[in-house]
Amino acid sequence: MISRWLSWFNCSLLALAMAFALCGVVYWLRLPHALQPGNLTIKANGLPKGAFELPEIAYTQAGDLVLSLEEAPPALRLPDLKSQLIYYGKNGRPDAGLQQTVLHFSLTGNHKTIASSAPGEKLYLIFDRKATTPRYTFSPNNEKTSLWIEGVAQDNEAMINVTMENDKGEFIREPESLAQFKLPEKEFIRYGGVSWEIGNLRVDGTLLARQRAKWYGMDRFLEKHGGDDYKDLQGKHRIDFSENDDLYSVFVKAGDCLIWDGKRWIVITPGEGSIKHPLLVVKKIDERLMTFELWDVEGKGKILMNLLKSSEPWAVQNVQTLQHMFKFLGAKTKTQCVFEINRERVILRPSDWMLLTVKGWKKLATEEDIDNYVKRKTSGTLFVFDGISRKDEKQVMFGTLYSPSRHESQQVELALQVKKPARDLKDKIKEAREAADAAQRAKNMHSPESAQNIHKRAQL
Repeated sequence: MISRWLSWFNCSLLALAMAFALCGVVYWLRLPHALQPGNLTIKANGLPKGAFELPEIAYTQAGDLVLSLEEAPPALRLPDLKSQLIYYGKNGRPDAGLQQTVLHFSLTGNHKTIASSAPGEKLYLIFDRKATTPRYTFSPNNEKTSLWIEGVAQDNEAMINVTMENDKGEFIREPESLAQFKLPEKEFIRYGGVSWEIGNLRVDGTLLARQRAKWYGMDRFLEKHGGDDYKDLQGKHRIDFSENDDLYSVFVKAGDCLIWDGKRWIVITPGEGSIKHPLLVVKKIDERLMTFELWDVEGKGKILMNLLKSSEPWAVQNVQTLQHMFKFLGAKTKTQCVFEINRERVILRPSDWMLLTVKGWKKLATEEDIDNYVKRKTSGTLFVFDGISRKDEKQVMFGTLYSPSRHESQQVELALQVKKPARDLKDKIKEAREAADAAQRAKNMHSPESAQNIHKRAQL
């Protein structure tokens, strides 16, 4: 029953659709083939009536105005440069006073462009609308514009004053929070500065390590034996650079300056001879840490560097060990002593130097040997013979031991005494027989007193 009803319903819908389609075809056939325009009529319209149609005198007699218009240009406000300016510090090189102390700035988005100005000098800016990202930049050749900054260095900060000038010549200093603010100093290399090199090595915090710098402390040997040539090194710390044949040393204290001459560091007094070279300044020396400031030639790039104190595994030679190594054989004169060292007879005089090498102790006798040790071309434990004196009714040799790095020393004393050689067993038997024979002869001679004396001598 239901299926029959659905069939009749579908047939009805189909018949209705066909009827609508037929009506559409008939309507389309009865439409005209071209549209005929109707008659157009033109209607004249006048202008709208004005809001004020009364004569002028009527308005002048109206009394006080209820509303009035005033012409006012848009109010100018300072841009927010606090978030765009970067302060790289001032040219703090110790020799900067010979030229002019300047402050270095850059802007975010263009770190490589550095603008420098003297403290309190105007540094002009422009707004570059043609850039890919419109932003503020420094005015080329610092030409005058309507916006400028003035900076003054204060420790590790810069006080910045921002000023704008309108078309009437009036200065804009609003809002106050953007007119004056402080900028912290940022490290040039770390915050986008152009990298630079020293001796084909890129400058960063590891430069000294890559130059094989080693710092042990003060040179105790040169302090005592350097003479007039090294008298200025008192109280200074020695830093060794490179190794082997390229090894060289510098001696510095806090506040000293060094320049890079193209091959090595040289201690120098800031002046005309330093302004054209990279400058290394010793800022602080602690017990285990030495701090430096490294400046480029222009005083723009400054980087902080540290150098840790090197440790030396030096076992201090005690007196017993040295006494065993230096066997005293006898005194040649009042000041010269004969020792057995490395199984060889060696004559030592006051001020002689003995260097401990891998092959044993070596006497530094030639000028070349001494120069190599002084310039650290050769190194090792050094014993310096200071002299001979009497102590506790004994002759004693005094000397000083220096560590291989020469940053430590120790006073030593060696007793000068010759051990009696031990008698051979055959000699003892022979002496005993001779004593017995002498005693027997004395007995045969009936002289008890003589026998007793001979026996005592034999025992001695």
